[in-house]
Amino acid sequence: MNGTATQTEAMRLKVLSRRLTAASAGAPGAVASSLASAAVLLGVFHGSFRNVAMVIWATALILAVLLRLGISMTSDLTSTDEAYLSRRLRLTAMAMSAVSLAWGIGLPVFAASGQGGPVAALACVGTAMFVGVLLMHRAIPVAAYVHIAALGAGLAGTAYMVAGLAAWPLLALLVVYAFTLWQAVQRIESQFIASIGAEIEYAATADTVSMLLHEYEEQSSDWLWTTGPRGNMRDVSARFAAAAGSDIDRMEGKSLLSLFQKGEERDRLARHLIEQSPFRDLLVKLRIDGETRFWRLSARARPDGRMGGVARDVTNDRMIEERVAFMAHYDNLTGLANRYLFNERLRVMLGASEGRGANVALFYLDLDDFKSINDTRGHLVGDRLLREVGTRLEQEVRADDLVARLGGDEFAVLIETRAGMGMLIERAHRFLSVVREAYEIEGHHYRVSTSIGVARCFDGDCDAEELMRRADLALFAAKKKGRDTLAIFEPALDREARDRRELETDLREAIARGQLRIHYQPTIDLDTGATTGYEALLRWHHPRRGVIGPAEFLDIAENSGLIIPVGEWVIRQTLAETAAWQGDFRIAINLSPTQVRSPHLAALVAQAIHTSGIAAERIEFEITEHVLMQQGEAATTTLNKLRGLGARIALDDFGVGYSSLGYLQQFRFDRIKIDRNFVQRLEDDADSQAIVSSITRMAEAMGIATTAEGIENRRQLDLLRKLGCNEAQGFLICKPAPGETFATAEAAEAALADKGSVVLEYRKARRNANQRRGGQVA
Repeated sequence: MNGTATQTEAMRLKVLSRRLTAASAGAPGAVASSLASAAVLLGVFHGSFRNVAMVIWATALILAVLLRLGISMTSDLTSTDEAYLSRRLRLTAMAMSAVSLAWGIGLPVFAASGQGGPVAALACVGTAMFVGVLLMHRAIPVAAYVHIAALGAGLAGTAYMVAGLAAWPLLALLVVYAFTLWQAVQRIESQFIASIGAEIEYAATADTVSMLLHEYEEQSSDWLWTTGPRGNMRDVSARFAAAAGSDIDRMEGKSLLSLFQKGEERDRLARHLIEQSPFRDLLVKLRIDGETRFWRLSARARPDGRMGGVARDVTNDRMIEERVAFMAHYDNLTGLANRYLFNERLRVMLGASEGRGANVALFYLDLDDFKSINDTRGHLVGDRLLREVGTRLEQEVRADDLVARLGGDEFAVLIETRAGMGMLIERAHRFLSVVREAYEIEGHHYRVSTSIGVARCFDGDCDAEELMRRADLALFAAKKKGRDTLAIFEPALDREARDRRELETDLREAIARGQLRIHYQPTIDLDTGATTGYEALLRWHHPRRGVIGPAEFLDIAENSGLIIPVGEWVIRQTLAETAAWQGDFRIAINLSPTQVRSPHLAALVAQAIHTSGIAAERIEFEITEHVLMQQGEAATTTLNKLRGLGARIALDDFGVGYSSLGYLQQFRFDRIKIDRNFVQRLEDDADSQAIVSSITRMAEAMGIATTAEGIENRRQLDLLRKLGCNEAQGFLICKPAPGETFATAEAAEAALADKGSVVLEYRKARRNANQRRGGQVA
């Protein structure tokens, strides 16, 4: 009820105010038209101006008109006092009615004083004044009705005075006109009231919307903003001003564009403001208190010519987007370009999209034995080392060159140059040098080297994929040379790669076609000369290339994944062949890193032992330290499973790695095999003798047997025995041979005698020596 009463009171007040305002606004025009019409009539009827009635009429009209004008001029149109407005409106209506009555009386007065032309002029003026009610009295219907009645009666009286009863058609027409004008006034009044009601309702709705928007702004992270037709801020809210780092007074009337930094997005905002066109989520940048912020703006035009919208601070979202974009293009650890960005830059430099080439050189780097440092010293040290390597490489290139980390310990340097190959080699040596220098991390010094493959593209002679392939082939060639070296791509490397691919294709069919064979090389006891075991060595009998040694195809098998089926075949075939041999000996089988990584290896070995019937303790598996280096705990787990079956584990090529002694602590081996490099220098190199002696003493103290590889003469046999080595293996004793060579005791003796009886003589000498010491020969 209170709400309805309040709305009704507001309606009455608005109607009174609007009527009085409209009447006051129309007063000057109405007064001017009345006086002008009166002047015309007085001029036309000037011959009759001595008529007293005309003088009285003119005086009364002037007084009534001046009264209306005076009331309009003295009314306070801003007042909200309903009683005051009602009084002023009644006075105005009375004054308007007085003017209308004066005209209604005046028309017959003039008609009685003239005829002919003056009467015709009187008819025109009277008719104009009659219909003028729609303009002069539309806001005050009471005055309009009085006007219609007064002027209608006056025109009717004039018509009767001029034509008598013959004027009835005109009188009928006046009735029609009066009725029409009466209806028109009513319609205008209805529209007038309806428009005020709609205005009040709109104002109430606007207030509600304003209140809701205010509450929305208070509770939301967005801010409301409004601009005028020229883009200046209007009705600035406190939250919007605070968000912009200013206050309301300073921002009110200020250009919205002035808040934002110049750029394409601000230009788009300017166009929208000028065109009054809607937009959503327009990103703009601004500086607030010295800090760069990002806002998203949305807005649409309003009926009053303004633009209204919302703003939101999306700085955090923008930072996240930039971080995601950075992570998509840059390596998170080193900050260098990642493989994706590297590939994109390479394609651009080679003009892949435009069909044009460029003089591009690519240095492909791979750190040597980085994994050993990462595993033994921890990932934190490894990460620091990778970051330092990236920093050093960046310091050696120009601003336009690109240094990227492609993953793991692989880096790439991409440059565009027309310099010759000599400059590229010099640059590669510089990279080798800076990587080689010592690294100080947490008070410790570390050293690492790298291998580099260098390739280049000239105008249009290769694409991005081809350049990467060339660099990869060059890096492979550098790795084959050893650590801390480089290789340049040349066509010969391409031929080697094709040859490797052909070998890989043929190797896939080798097992099925029965082309693989196992050869065996015996090992003898240095104290007695007796044969103690055989090492299984794989041979590939290729139909076109002849017999191929493992050094030529095992890397291919390892890299292609063929090492698993090949390794399984070797284990099964070796145990099946040697199980039926005569004698008490062990059989050694080499395992690759990939085999040790396989979770099925122990099950395979167990099945092969069961199938062949060979005693598990006669089997010895040989691994290199790279197996432990690359596989870590996974390798230790697999080796322990093999040992759980009863097999023995030997460490091959001992002494050539960086961390051999550490691996002896990591896993307790049954045997270590001393690398042939020490044996070859044994006769003339005191250092090699000292190293071998140290290895044998250490192994004896740890309960580990030792075997020396690569024996080529009798002098080496004697020295190794004196230095404490347990067993020996090499071409002097016997070259690898097919299994039937050692299947029986007689065949094995014949094979050993084939070397000019060196082994047999050694065995005889050791028997005699043992007998002199009172020992027994096994």
